[in-house]
Amino acid sequence: MRDAIELEWAGIPSVALIHEKMGGSANSIKRLSGTPDYEFITVDHPHIPTVVWTDDEIREVAKEVAPQVIARLTRNGG
Repeated sequence: MRDAIELEWAGIPSVALIHEKMGGSANSIKRLSGTPDYEFITVDHPHIPTVVWTDDEIREVAKEVAPQVIARLTRNGG
């Protein structure tokens, strides 16, 4: 989360992908960074939060989140 926020501060459009189990931590980082409204995309069950995924799981997650990532990076000319 913090990396995405810092990239945004540097003028580089970014999107944070956060596992649902880490949402509380991500929200805390947003508040501590002074960006409580920064949006992130959630990856959820059945994918485990340790990101030790098979190639098939990676493809599944990519297909699931790609449209959301594109939408976030391209809205408002972002």
